[in-house]
Amino acid sequence: MLTMNFTEDKKSHLPLYRQLAEHFKKEIRLNHMADSAKLPSIRKLATALNLSRTTVETAYSLLLAEGYIMSQPKRGYIAINLAELPPTANKPQQKQPQKPAVLYNFANNYIDIRTFNAALWRRCINNALKEPENIAAYGQAQGEIKLREILAKYSYEARGVIAAPEQIVIGAGVQSLLEILIGILQPEHQSVALEAPGFPQAERIFKDHDWQVETFAAGKIDEKLPSLLLVSPSNPYKGSTLSAEERLALLHWAQHTNGLIIEDDYNGEFRYFARPIGALQGLSGGDNVIYFGSFSRLLMPSLRISYMVLPPRLLARYNASAQLYNQTSSTIEQLALAEFIAGGHMRRHVRRLRKLYALKNTLLRTALTEIFGKLITVRSYASGLHIRLAISTKNTSEELAALALANGVRILPVQANAPKAEPEILLSFAGINEDHIRPALVLLKKAWFS
Repeated sequence: MLTMNFTEDKKSHLPLYRQLAEHFKKEIRLNHMADSAKLPSIRKLATALNLSRTTVETAYSLLLAEGYIMSQPKRGYIAINLAELPPTANKPQQKQPQKPAVLYNFANNYIDIRTFNAALWRRCINNALKEPENIAAYGQAQGEIKLREILAKYSYEARGVIAAPEQIVIGAGVQSLLEILIGILQPEHQSVALEAPGFPQAERIFKDHDWQVETFAAGKIDEKLPSLLLVSPSNPYKGSTLSAEERLALLHWAQHTNGLIIEDDYNGEFRYFARPIGALQGLSGGDNVIYFGSFSRLLMPSLRISYMVLPPRLLARYNASAQLYNQTSSTIEQLALAEFIAGGHMRRHVRRLRKLYALKNTLLRTALTEIFGKLITVRSYASGLHIRLAISTKNTSEELAALALANGVRILPVQANAPKAEPEILLSFAGINEDHIRPALVLLKKAWFS
């Protein structure tokens, strides 16, 4: 059986997750797994092989990226048996349909490259490389202490987060940190409620561990909810940020029920017409909130450094198993980020971003009004990196996105909350050049209303 005959090669130069991924590749290439065979869940495989869930999750992510497996709703991960594919030389090549060219991108997966000072970042990387001990060791499982000390200070100044360095855990993205958190919370917690409309990546991870997952509205909190909630106070998909009343209601629920709140502080730094609202974690005093922060939208998506702040009540559990989790974030990049923050560069960078994004926000709203008039309604715009729109049309949001893409514009559809509601979309202004906003909107109007 594939899951049982894997043995770590202690002499290999490859990290453990790579060894596991290579083992899967070999088994799939040798046709030892049937096409579409279901792989074990991350939790089950980690238990069977006595590995950390982070190791298995990272190996699966690598296999997914390289096309050896795929993820299917309700089934999990399945194998793609390359050995069963007929040789390409035995049949004529079929011409693949060309994807529409993207002229203007309002999607949320990229940044304005002008905002990133590559020369300054390169200097921070080079300084980290000058210390031999930074290269010769694997690094600390919890994350480099130098970065954790700086994050404790920075997160308080920037977001009001209350944390000691010992409470901070660093990882390569929110998903890898969720894997660690689930290991800490089980078996007492095995169900979670996600703030509507949900968080697909987090939902996938919880379901991989056989958790029960439901959604809830922030304005409707009661004792029937699970004792673990996940909220994203600035999540653009729900149409608005959490109000002061909703934040207080969440904290009251946590104190009254002794429940826990996972706070994904997505784009919490970006608020344009008022001061940014502090993190829930700081408002709570840090006892009932697990805080998640990330630098992918502040600096660059390819910088895979996120962090979580554990409340004191979970520290003993984490410390008991901390060494079972491999550090997934680069030591060199952690130390470079520490220097970047300590030198005051992050504060200056965020100020520049707020100024640039406030300008783009205003330009986009003005152009929307002038080009579309009453054909659209702006639902939210005061924070984050998106503007949310309702469109006066009979098309669904998915149909609007397809029409836009066919005309060279990529947008983000929003899942409808009610059957007869007007379709809604998101336009991210983070990566698009100011000069491209108007021509992009002209193409959208042509796609939807011509």
